[in-house]
Amino acid sequence: MHFKERQNREQMMMVSYGTMVAQDNPARLIDLMCRKFIADNPWRKEWKGKEHKGRKSYPPSSMLGLLVYGYFHGISSSRKLEQETHRDIEVLWLMESLQPGHWTICGFRRENKNLIKEYLRASRKFLLDESYVTGKKLVFDGSKIKAYASREMLGQKGIKKKLENIDKPIAEYLSQLESNDLHDNELEKAYDEIEQLKEKVKKLESQKIKLEATSRALKSSAKRQVSPNDPGSVLVKGRDGKFAGYNAQIGVETKEHFIMPSVVTTSTNDQQQLKNCVNSTIEETGTQIEEVLAGKGYGNTAQILDVESKDIQCYIPLPETSREKEEKKGIVFKYDKKSDTYTCPKGKSLVLHIRIKKHHGSIYHVYKCHKCKGCPIQQECTRSKTGRTFTRNLEQEKIDKYKEKPTSNYAKERIAERKEVVEHPFGTIKWLMGKFNFLLKGKEKAQIEFDLYTTVYNIKRLLNCGGTMELMGKIMRYNWQWTKNPIINRNMVEKVLGTWCHYN
Repeated sequence: MHFKERQNREQMMMVSYGTMVAQDNPARLIDLMCRKFIADNPWRKEWKGKEHKGRKSYPPSSMLGLLVYGYFHGISSSRKLEQETHRDIEVLWLMESLQPGHWTICGFRRENKNLIKEYLRASRKFLLDESYVTGKKLVFDGSKIKAYASREMLGQKGIKKKLENIDKPIAEYLSQLESNDLHDNELEKAYDEIEQLKEKVKKLESQKIKLEATSRALKSSAKRQVSPNDPGSVLVKGRDGKFAGYNAQIGVETKEHFIMPSVVTTSTNDQQQLKNCVNSTIEETGTQIEEVLAGKGYGNTAQILDVESKDIQCYIPLPETSREKEEKKGIVFKYDKKSDTYTCPKGKSLVLHIRIKKHHGSIYHVYKCHKCKGCPIQQECTRSKTGRTFTRNLEQEKIDKYKEKPTSNYAKERIAERKEVVEHPFGTIKWLMGKFNFLLKGKEKAQIEFDLYTTVYNIKRLLNCGGTMELMGKIMRYNWQWTKNPIINRNMVEKVLGTWCHYN
C-alpha cells in the first residue's frame, strides 16, 4: 500500500514543549504579557504563597496566563480549563506542566478581581503609550448579557407562594418521621426511610432559608423583582425576551477599534450611561476625549449637555419625542422669551404655572393654559379637564442648538461611522464565546469576567496590528508597573521571567 509511515507510539523521543510551540504562537505573547506584568508588580498582599507556610501555591503569572489563554480560545469554564492543562500542548507549555484543579482556577478568578482589572488597565495603557490608540474619539454601545440565573424573577408575592409550597411538604415529611418513630417493626427499612425523609427536609429548609434571604434583600432594595440565584442582576430585555442579566457597556476607539472602557451596569437601558462611560474612560486612561459617538439609546439631552460641558463633542442622534410627534400633526407651541409665555396653535397663552420641577435629572418650568374649554382641538391637544400644560427645560436653548448639530454633513458621517466601529466587538466576542452568559454571580464578579472578555478581544486586535515577535519585543521593553513599588532589579525580573529576558 502507498501510505505514509506512522511513528511508533511507544518510541522514546528527546523533545520539549518549547519545540512544539512555534515562536510566533499567540500563547507566547499571552505568557510574556502576564509574566512581565507580574514581574513589574511583585508580591501583592492578597496573593497566596507570600508566607512560606503550608502547601505551595500556584504562581499568579501562570494562573493569570491560563485564564487569559482560555478566554482567548473561547474557554471560560474552570472545569474545561482544568481539562486543557492535561491535554493541550500549548497549555502544558504555558503552565510548565502545572495542573491546577477547577476549584483552584475558579477561586483565583473570583478572588483576584483587582489583579485582573489592573492587568486590563495596564494593557490599555500599553496601547496608548505605544500609539496603537489615541483615545480621542470613542464610540459607545451596550449589550444585555444573561446572568448566572434562570429566567425566573420573583416579587414578594411569588416568594410568599414558594414559601407556602415548601412549608406544606416539610410538614408532611415531619409527620411521616413521627409515624416511623412509633413503629419499631422492620427496623432496617424504617431507618432507610427516616434518613431519606431527613435529607428531603434538610433540602427544603435550605431552599426556605435562601428564599427568606431573597425576600429581605428585595425589601431593602428599590427593585420590584429579584433573581434567587443572582440577587445583583436585574430584569433586562434582549433579543431573546426578558431575562435576569446585566447591561454591559463598552467604548471603542476609532483608530484601530480597541475597547477602552468596559463597564457592567444594572441599568435596564443606555439612557443614563453616557456620562458614566465617559468618566470611566477618563479615569482609566487619563486621556482627554475629543469626540463621542453613540446610538439613539444614549440620546439623553441632560447627559449629552453634561459631557459637552467638558469640551467633548457629542454626535448622538436623539429619539423622536412625543412633542415632535405633536408638531407633525400641526399642534405647535411657540415660546416668547420676553413675556416668558407659550402660545398654542389657536393663539391662546400658556403662563408660568410651576417654576421648578425636577424630572430624570433635568429641571423644568411648567406652563399652563386656563382657556382650553370650548377649544376646537382640545381633544387632540390634551386630556386634562383643567387645561393644557407645557414644560420647558431650563437648558432648552442649548438643547435646541444641539438638535441642529446632527443635521450637518460632518455629524452625518460620524453617525454613519458608529456602526462600522462599535458593532463588531460584541459580535467578535460572541463569535468567540458562543451565546455566552456570565458564570460568576454578582455585579462585581460579572465585571471580572467582562474584563477578561475585553482583554482577549484587545489582544486579538493587537495581533492584527503587528507580528508576534515584534509585539513581544515591545512588551518586554515596556514598564508594566501600576503601583508605587520601588524599582525592580534585574535579578528579580530574570527570576520571574526566566528565559524570556533575551527579548529585551
